[in-house]
Parts: sequence; structure tokens; C-alpha cells
Amino acid sequence: MRPDRGSLVLGVCLLLALSGCGSSSYGSSSGTSNVASGTGSSSGGTSNPPADPISGTPQPTGSNDLVVATSSVAGVVSVAVGAAQTVSITFTSSDGNAITGFGVTGGAALPAGWSGPSSFTCASVSTGSGCVLNLTYTPTAVASGTLSVDYVFVDNATMPSTGGSLTIAYAATAANNVDAAATPTGEINAVVGAGNQSVSVNFTADDGNAATNLALTTDLTALPAGWSSTAASFSCSIVSTGSGCLLPLTFAPTAATRGTITLDYGYTDDSGAARTGALNIPYATSPRNTVVATASPAGQINAIEKAGGQGVTVTFTTDDGKPATRMFVTSNLAALPPGWSSGTPDLTCASVSTGNGCQLHLTYAPAALTSGTLILTYAYTDGGGAAGTGSLDVGYAATTDDNAVATANPSGQINAVVGSGAQAVSVTFTTDDGRPATALQLTGSLSALPAGWSSTASSFSCSGFSSGSACQLPLTYTPTAAAAGTLTLSYTYQNNAGKAKTGTVSIAYRATTNDNIVGTANPISLAVAVNSSTPVTVAFTTDDGNLASALSVTSDLATLPSGWTSGSTTFACATVSTGTGCVLSLTYAPTAAAGGTLSLTYSYNDDSGTAKTGSVSIPYTAM
Repeated sequence: MRPDRGSLVLGVCLLLALSGCGSSSYGSSSGTSNVASGTGSSSGGTSNPPADPISGTPQPTGSNDLVVATSSVAGVVSVAVGAAQTVSITFTSSDGNAITGFGVTGGAALPAGWSGPSSFTCASVSTGSGCVLNLTYTPTAVASGTLSVDYVFVDNATMPSTGGSLTIAYAATAANNVDAAATPTGEINAVVGAGNQSVSVNFTADDGNAATNLALTTDLTALPAGWSSTAASFSCSIVSTGSGCLLPLTFAPTAATRGTITLDYGYTDDSGAARTGALNIPYATSPRNTVVATASPAGQINAIEKAGGQGVTVTFTTDDGKPATRMFVTSNLAALPPGWSSGTPDLTCASVSTGNGCQLHLTYAPAALTSGTLILTYAYTDGGGAAGTGSLDVGYAATTDDNAVATANPSGQINAVVGSGAQAVSVTFTTDDGRPATALQLTGSLSALPAGWSSTASSFSCSGFSSGSACQLPLTYTPTAAAAGTLTLSYTYQNNAGKAKTGTVSIAYRATTNDNIVGTANPISLAVAVNSSTPVTVAFTTDDGNLASALSVTSDLATLPSGWTSGSTTFACATVSTGTGCVLSLTYAPTAAAGGTLSLTYSYNDDSGTAKTGSVSIPYTAM
């Protein structure tokens, strides 16, 4: 018996006086095989034809023709686990003349997954499809090998044959998945009213084998505001590798927005089973000439506990391509959360615009199963010369195989204005490898959330989850007072191996107010002598102690009433809260008797970012 081959259990003993009984083992040593083409043939016997009994001269009795075996499948028979394929082997004579005494020989079991008749013979083999052996391959596990079909016959010259053989290579593959990937990766950012951001979604099969009948079930005519597609619907008859199945999208926002676009699709895998999938693409708009920090890889950073580090590159660019200057990271890079380290003790960039000229290289190498949010803050000077600040929140988690991942939407810090409605937030639970996990449930009470937070659900659990948005917790943030903090939700689950695990998701939040900036003069009024000099200060503070910004005195300080002077012709403060951080200095030095009221007007942005104005009045008398 040949090594590493299966043989067909189709034993036939040919009752032929000339040929005898065929070998019980498959694969005659003189037989030929052709694995690539799936065909095989055999030569006839080498003995001379019978001689004339009187003269002794050999007399021809026919031709030494051959039996040719041809498989219906050229090359390797490849079948997905759980599917079935029939392979037909047609036997014909090489010259079209009839060959008799044909039978398939064998003695060992078929390879796993193969089935066929217990025996097979043909009284005559010539042309056409009069002699066809049907085999079926129905694999139950991933495997590969070769199947050999051996046979004997009597040729047209009535000479016994030493047999022939056909070798068929086969392989059982796993049912494939269709994956969708968006380009660019990560959050899609675009400037309001400043052109289009092109996005392409490429559908491929994860094992290279063809999937079929892919169709997008999301309505492309009802995409979120700012999104569009050149196609009203999208489908691909075949999906394998490369970019043969590509969906074009465009993000051209006309107003500030943030969200996630979800593309759902269905397809048939290579085993013939109907499957579904989904791709979530986060997106947001950004203001002009703002330095934007983008982490790569995008999304939550996962690293395996005690198994090396995950490199993270933070690239700083401007949202409109115009240069900003004097950018520097204000976070302490020597005091990052446990597991995090930086390749440099600090980072400064003289200029920031586009490309990768300003990058911070970090490494996440956790020594324990922890999770949290790395917050990187930075400052810069924008193209107009104004000071600006920004921050990047990078969610991270130390993982083992098959962990549950909780993703908040919107991502990053949740902001809301007191008394101005509710902010909807959802938390979606998936697994980091797409394999199912089970028995997820929150360990905390949804009735004991931080002030301002609530949920329409009294409790939350998911019996099973893997990818998509089937396991999603709805939340609402409706603050009644200015506050800031982090909402932490803890949960338990069982991974794909049945191991009990826990996890947390942290959602940073901040409630702002529509506060006011108040100007307070010291002294609040003046009654002074002519030719005297009195200093006057105006301190600007907020009425609730919360932060306001961009204060600017709009009165012309160069044209004050007679006797009044200012140390500068303009006055502004980037931020205002409490104390003496924002004080305007004046002097009243009258040279003649006079009286009146000095009025100063100013503008600012309150704690919620709303533009406002105010004024301060100082009565005065010169005697």
C-alpha cells in the first residue's frame, strides 16, 4: 500500500484466464498518474500476440489500447467543511475500440470524508460516458491529501493489463468570512464646508476563497447628514481578495457633527451558508486651523498581558492644512499610566501642518490586566497667532485571548450644557477577536449612576455577543449643575473558552454652564482733587467660578474721557475664572473740575462656548 494515500474500497476479482485476479492493494507499480490534470492511463501487457499453430507466425488479434481515466474536477478538489462535492471519473479507451473486463481494484478504506459504491465494474469501455464512477467528498474537518483510484482491464488485443491509476488531490477548507475595511482607517475627520473626504470600503474574504452574493443592506440613500454615495445600492457577485468589491463614499459635512455610520451586509460563504456582517465607521467634523492629534492604531489600544508591547504613534496635524506653530505636549510623559512609556521625555514641534513631521511614539506593554484612558494634552499657536490647546483620549486595555470590549459613542469626553437638553450615549459590547463570548452583565446598578446620568434600562445583560451592535447599553447625560468626572461601568462575562472575566469602560464627562463675566472696579467710584493721580483696577471674574474664555475689552482705551488713561490701547484675557488673573489697570489724573461715568464694554465666551457681552461703569468727580 502506498504511503500517505487513501485507496478506494471497490474490490473486484476479474475472472479472466489471461489476466488473473487484480491486486488487492491500490496503485499498480506500472500504472501512471497525473495529479495536476486529474487524468490517468495504463499500458497493456508486454507479451506477444498468439502464434499461428501451424506456421508459428504471430497473428494479430487487435490493438494494445489503453483505458484513460478523467476526473470531472481539474486540479485539487477543494470543499469547505460542511459542504459536499461530487467528483465523476469517466473511463474511456485510448483508441475508441471496446475494452472488456474492466474493474476498479482496492483493499483499504476511503480517506475521511470520501464516499462511493462498494464495488465498480464495467463490461465494456470505449467512448462517451458509458463507464463513470461517482465519488462524493463531504469533509467534516479541515484536512488535505490524495485519493488514488486503481483499475485493471483486458485490452482490445485480449492481452491482460497490469492496470492503471488516477490520483486526485483534495483539501477541506474552513468556511470563510467577508471582512470590510474602510480607508482611511480610524475616525473620519472633515472640515465643515471645506471640500470632501473620500472614503472607500473594501470587502474581502479572510481566507482568499470566493464568497458570493454580497449585498449591502444599509440604505445608501438614507446615510447620516454629510454622507453620500455615487450608488443607490451596492452588491458583488463574487468576493475574494484584492479590491474587486469596493464601495465609494464621500463625507462632506455642512454643519458640525459627530457619530458612527454603520454599514450592514449579507453574503454566502464558500460552504453555501448565508452570513451577515457589519462595519462601523466613526466620523466627526473639526474647526479650522486646529491642531488635531490622531493615534495609530485607531480605536482602543489592546495589548496582551506580559507578552510584549503595542506601539502607538500619535501624529499631530492641522485640520485645514495651514501651519500652526510652537506645538508641545503638556502631559508629563514620564508619569504615564501603568504600562505606558514614551520614546522621548518631551515633544515639541516648531511647525505643524500635514504629513507625519510631528509625531509622538508611545508603547503600551501592560504587566497586569488593566484598562483605562490615556489623556494627552498639548498646546500650540494657531495660524492667526492665538494660543490653542487640545487633548487626545486613547482608550486602552490589557487583554488575553477573546476579551470583551466596551465602546462608547460618542467617543472621548461627553460634554453637555446645564439646562440645555440631554446628550444620548450608547455603549456597545463586542469581542476583540470577533469570536463569541457569553453571559455579559453589568455589576453595578443603573439606578446609582453619577448625577445627571440615567438609562432607560433598569438592568443590562447579553446572553451572547461577538461583533456588531447587538449588545448595546443606552445612556443619557442630562446635567443639572456644572460638574466633571468619569463614569465607570464594570461588567462580567465568560470568554470563548468559558473562562470568567471582568472589564470596565470609562466615559469622561463634563457639564458646563452659561455663566457671565463680571467686571469689578476698585475703587467702585472716585471723588478726587484736581491735579491728583488715582490708580483704578477692573478685575474680571465669572459669576459661578467656572471657566470663561476669550475676554476682550471692546471700548477704545485710547479715547477715554479727559483725565483717564490706560497702560495699553487694548486688553484681553484668554481665560477668566476667579482671583486676579484678569485685571485691567487705569489711572484717573484730572487737570480740571469734571464729573461723569466711565463705561467699559467687553465681549467673551461663557463656559458653554456661547458668545456674550458685558459692561462696567465707574462714576467719577474731579474737585
